[in-house]
Amino acid sequence: MNSSSPCRSRFTRPVFLWALAALATEVGVEWLASRGLGGAAGRMLLLLPLVPALIFLLALVMAVQKMDEMQKRICLESVFAAFTLTLAFTFVSGALERAEMYHAPGSDVGTLMMFLWASSYVVCGWRYR
Repeated sequence: MNSSSPCRSRFTRPVFLWALAALATEVGVEWLASRGLGGAAGRMLLLLPLVPALIFLLALVMAVQKMDEMQKRICLESVFAAFTLTLAFTFVSGALERAEMYHAPGSDVGTLMMFLWASSYVVCGWRYR
């Protein structure tokens, strides 16, 4: 760890905060869309979650470049867990839809993956504390 920077909790780092901001923005826009957004302004508002999501991706790349080996392991394990759980959800929901047993409301896998990444980051960070 760099001696010039104070020892901060993993949960106050920009990458984690941008992930939460992206998730909160996505959930908020979905809630507003369910209330009935119309016109060009409504469509433009639906693009709003892209801003914190793209900043999150940039912060993630910058954070991984600065990490030591243990931090890289925590981050990459949480990304792998989120990817695996999202893939399992996609397989199950696709199979249920093909069998015409259940149609998952909405097809926004990005929100689910962001939630799973944030959750798995908390778990992985707790495991290695």
